[in-house]
Amino acid sequence: MYVDAYVDLNGDGIEEVIVHIIGRSFCGSGGCNTLILAREGASYKVVSNMTITRPPIRVLRSASHGWRNLSVWVAGGGIRPGYEAELRFDGQTYPRNPSVPPARRLATKTAGEVVIQSADRGTPLYR
Repeated sequence: MYVDAYVDLNGDGIEEVIVHIIGRSFCGSGGCNTLILAREGASYKVVSNMTITRPPIRVLRSASHGWRNLSVWVAGGGIRPGYEAELRFDGQTYPRNPSVPPARRLATKTAGEVVIQSADRGTPLYR
């Protein structure tokens, strides 16, 4: 299953897609995979494939290298208590693992918008 959100992350007027994938093949005790996809012709290319992410997933007001920063919840897999991690675009991709640098733990609530609230109501990957 997956949950998606269409958001213009790089300010070019074309929406990128944040896809949070849910299922045994994509999740572990620390969370699931989240992809950032960008339009490329009639299809999409993978900009980032992040592991051990959990909702809520937020698009922050701040930006790095022209792309909006993201935040995900990090918990489980030995991480207790959970926390919100900021993911900054490095010019090519977002950090793969939100539990280690260059991702950083947010100490305070940072301005942004929740784009994926939960993984409770996903769309099946296969029908």
